[in-house]
Amino acid sequence: MRREKHDDLGLALHRLEACLRWAATDWRAEAGSAFCDTGEVLVAELTILMDAVEQHGVALEAYGVEVGDIAAVQRLLARRRVEVAESLRWTADSLLVLEAEEAASPAFGTGRRDFEARALRRAEQADHDELASVGRRWAELVDRRDAADTACIAALYGAAATSDFESASSDIREATTSEQALRRLDGLSVVDLALLFAENPLLAKLIAEASPEAVREWWDSLALLRPLQGDGLSGAQQALLLAVPWLIGNLDGVPPLARIKANASTAAGQVVENQRMIDDIARHPLDDPRARELIAELEQENAYLRGAAAVPPRVQLYTYDRAADRIVEMLGKWPVAGAPERVYTYVPGTSAQMKDFWKTGPGPQDLSGRLMADDGVDSVAFIYKDGRFPGGGDQVFPAERKSLVAALAQANSSPFARESGERLASFRAGLDVGGAAAGSPAPRSVGIGHSWGTANILASELAGARFDHVVSLAGAGVVPEWAGSPGTEYDSFRYDDALGVVQATGIVYRHRNPQYLGEFEQHEYDSFADRAMEWNSPAILRLAALLTNHALIASDGPGNDEVVSDILDELKTLDPL
Repeated sequence: MRREKHDDLGLALHRLEACLRWAATDWRAEAGSAFCDTGEVLVAELTILMDAVEQHGVALEAYGVEVGDIAAVQRLLARRRVEVAESLRWTADSLLVLEAEEAASPAFGTGRRDFEARALRRAEQADHDELASVGRRWAELVDRRDAADTACIAALYGAAATSDFESASSDIREATTSEQALRRLDGLSVVDLALLFAENPLLAKLIAEASPEAVREWWDSLALLRPLQGDGLSGAQQALLLAVPWLIGNLDGVPPLARIKANASTAAGQVVENQRMIDDIARHPLDDPRARELIAELEQENAYLRGAAAVPPRVQLYTYDRAADRIVEMLGKWPVAGAPERVYTYVPGTSAQMKDFWKTGPGPQDLSGRLMADDGVDSVAFIYKDGRFPGGGDQVFPAERKSLVAALAQANSSPFARESGERLASFRAGLDVGGAAAGSPAPRSVGIGHSWGTANILASELAGARFDHVVSLAGAGVVPEWAGSPGTEYDSFRYDDALGVVQATGIVYRHRNPQYLGEFEQHEYDSFADRAMEWNSPAILRLAALLTNHALIASDGPGNDEVVSDILDELKTLDPL
């Protein structure tokens, strides 16, 4: 079986190398380069696997020969033992006959019986000696079989057959700190790494505890004095991206471009899982009355994730963990060497969900995209939704929302804001370290929060995050202990909206709202709907305008042009570059 598998692997390797030769000459797109880089890793893995299978074959063949020889000797010894045992029984019976004859006629043939008895006892002793010899040879055979078993097991699980996995797995189990665990990942192949994390589920949690600084130092060390591939990654870095993309893609301290590349692999895997679910729902359409709606949601998600998995990616996922409701999308191009001049962090408001990133119509990416297009500087934006936002349900798919009352209660909760602020601060710390480039100045940081997103940004300052400029778009409020950070500019942009009406009552953060705080420069506007309102307009129209205005402030549509223009003017005035 090992020889047959070796032949199959050899054929697979031949075909893969033929594909790579073609791709290297005829596939000139960036996707072709990515295919060649991945294919070279697979060639190395197939070669390792073929060597291991060949070692198995040699070991098993030698084991088979040895065990066959042992079995042949065992049969001879077993037959000899039967023969000697039969001889002993005959001797014992003969001695009994002599004793019976002597008892019946003591005086007759005494000399002859004595002679025969002595002969039988000599034969009996010889048989006992032979049995002892057989026993010793049998014990030697047992030792020989034990040695054969040990040698075979050693060959099957030795370094030649298992690469460095066994020793690495043992070393990892002895790691007591995240830094030790990180260092021991170097030099392992894609398969070794995948097996290592599969067999040690707590390893990822241990590594996630590492500081961004330790992660960045480790990541950079993987490329020291090593050849880099076309994408600027070393073989060790590439192996980690392929083996554990779900870890590297969400590990603070890893550079943005590497995280995006890792999350592209995770997104491609999720597309496959989603398609399986679509097929399963389609096969049982009567089981769920929402079948068509569920399929439509999955197909929209897949269209978005295929953009993330494309080469080059049309969607750049800096963070992506579907099960944990985590997604951060990057807009713009992070320089391969260096850093952008400005980084936007945009946090949407209450009830934001992952599906908002790929739904049709206006999305959370729109305003940041508009600012980047018009700001006149080299800028990058991160559209941030890390974990549950107020009003988010416990289930990512099908997407759940809590009731409006529960959503507003969470949005107005200082403990909820503090906890979310700690996550945002961790994101900022990871980006500051992972995106840093030697010799390049740190980019100017702009935090933009819509509605509850402002509370998230301001709470993150309490956890250590720092922004050069904070822009509040109809911001919800701040926790009681917040105070403005020295050197940070704060601006509040708002229309007369539904949230503002409620804030006037003191229910929302007890009047600790951006429009009432001295740290914020105030910018208030009338919308098209406001200007169209008459003194006697029906209350339902006024309510509709208040609700529309709350969403309008965070849009990139023509109705919000004045706000967008003023935000850009503030950035130019307060953030000179």
